[in-house]
Amino acid sequence: MLPSTKTRHYLLHTRGRQMSSNLWYEAVLRDDRVIDEQISMIREQFTVALETAGWPDGACLFLGFTRSGTVPEDERAGEADAIFFSPAAISAVPHLIAACGAKPSPPPDRARATLLVGKPADWDLLPRPTH
Repeated sequence: MLPSTKTRHYLLHTRGRQMSSNLWYEAVLRDDRVIDEQISMIREQFTVALETAGWPDGACLFLGFTRSGTVPEDERAGEADAIFFSPAAISAVPHLIAACGAKPSPPPDRARATLLVGKPADWDLLPRPTH
């Protein structure tokens, strides 16, 4: 049985596009002694994976701080560094998200984030403060 005309139209116009859930993933970096090493390794693997995937629009990686309540209180020592994977990057780096133990999260706080990998336009993915 052939797909309907509507389904064929959808398939033709979505082929090659990345689907995105608009869901960010946050990986908390807990051990101060190895954070710099972790960040360097994650950045390198992230870059290689996205180059292989053709660098989808909006695929980026931010360094930020955990949001209150995203880390259980007994695991918190002040505010921990965290890596944030953008929604557009998820399909290219599921192995890295799993290896980092990343969990669904809101995007990082724009005022306290650093763009590790991506384009300057990726800052527009982060919500702006409201007055």
